[in-house]
Amino acid sequence: MREHTGKDSFCKFQHQLFHSSLGHILKTFKPGIAKPQVVPFGDGHHWHVIYGIGPYIADYEEQALLTCIVCNWCPQCLAYCNNLDENDTLQCCRDHTEILIAKFSLAALWEEYGIVGELIPFTNDFLCADIYELIAPDLLHQIIKGAFKDHLVEWVEKYLHHTHGDVCANEILDDID
Repeated sequence: MREHTGKDSFCKFQHQLFHSSLGHILKTFKPGIAKPQVVPFGDGHHWHVIYGIGPYIADYEEQALLTCIVCNWCPQCLAYCNNLDENDTLQCCRDHTEILIAKFSLAALWEEYGIVGELIPFTNDFLCADIYELIAPDLLHQIIKGAFKDHLVEWVEKYLHHTHGDVCANEILDDID
């Protein structure tokens, strides 16, 4: 298996296995997603309930895997990878992606749209689930890592260099690591 690790075909196999596994795990919920079920509630009443798949919180790497996009492309909008700051881009959706996959070659999908056309998202097995609408950024991780951890580490390093000089500060930082 190790000899296949770096190959594109093996990587795509692993990604599709991930999607297939999620689809298999969630298939027990399909009847409740497709047809209303009568469920007793705590207040003694019975209500018709239709279940759905809620937000999927993930970091960028997992979002790229979930939405079957090429790395460095946006998992939520159609902005070109070199112009992610564009404000008036359309949002990604399952129907649009399926039309692109039907019309373009795999190479064109990869280069022009940032779509990995060989992969089928696990949400395609569910009627009312669109992975582009379900993914949510991992804000807690981004805040802790970006705003708190990185900022705090940088501030402490500057403080140590300013207070103790470069040589002593580097020794202190080496002890911390």
